[in-house]
Formats: sequence, structure tokens, C-alpha cells
Amino acid sequence: MGYLTFFINRVALETQIAMDSYNSEDHAGTSYLPFIGFMLFLAGIVVIIVGLATYLTAKHNFNIFFDARDVRMTYDEQIMPDDEKARLNNEKLAKDKKKGKTIIIIGVVLVIASFVVL
Repeated sequence: MGYLTFFINRVALETQIAMDSYNSEDHAGTSYLPFIGFMLFLAGIVVIIVGLATYLTAKHNFNIFFDARDVRMTYDEQIMPDDEKARLNNEKLAKDKKKGKTIIIIGVVLVIASFVVL
């Protein structure tokens, strides 16, 4: 255990001697970690917004530009009972809600990772 503390102190002393942390102008622009942290944060915010849009669209079943003429239905879908169509639609909406929650979680992880990187 004593060897480990000696090694940690030795590395800390060498780092302190090699880099003067009070002279920030000498080391300005030499690190890419702040840029990567910012990009992770930005990507996380964008992913959270996409996840929220997916989840809210599935939850409220928004159809902003819906035209029945755009829907191509097979013969089986045309003769399918309405309750079966509703069940299939509800299953799709449940999958979209789950996908939206997953995307939101990924975005939150990216935002947290950006603070860890910084």
C-alpha cells in the first residue's frame, strides 16, 4: 500500500512541476475535451427534443397532415374490422411511446456524459 501512495504522490508532484495551473494562457487551446463536452451536450439536447417529439406524438396521436388518399391499404386491411385496426394502431403507438422514452434516456445520458468529460 505504501508503494501505491508513493507512486501517486510522485505522479502528482511531476504533474504539478510540469504544468503551472495558474498560468492558463500558456495552455490555452491545447485541450480538445471542452469541445467534445460541448458537442456531447448539444447532441444530448437534440436527442432529448427528438425523443420528446416522438413520445408526445405517440401519446396524443397527432396527425397534422393526414389525408386518407395517401394511405395505401391492402385488401386484408380494407376488410379488417375496426376494432382490429384500433388494436394494431394502439400497439404501434405503444411501441412509439417506448421508443420515445428510450431516446429521451439516451439524450439524458449524453448530457450527463458531457459534464463528466468537462
